[in-house]
Amino acid sequence: MVNILRMKIAQQAIMDIKNKVEAAGFKMSDLSRVAEINQAQISRWQNGITEPLYSTVVRLDEAANALVSARMTMLNKAMDEAVK
Repeated sequence: MVNILRMKIAQQAIMDIKNKVEAAGFKMSDLSRVAEINQAQISRWQNGITEPLYSTVVRLDEAANALVSARMTMLNKAMDEAVK
């Protein structure tokens, strides 16, 4: 029961990360490249085939945050240029 619960929590965390990345206009392939994790492995985690380590989920989230930050920087720069 505990393993199933941990797996569901990991799947939900990865789904939340995926939503964050896609909302910023990126794909999961972008995330896997930034996080340096094979995209097929991320897919196995999403589908509950295997369970990621907590540290790996944190690494994915940090990579997602980096992508979102990069997108925000680009948007802010474009807005600044448009106002000039």
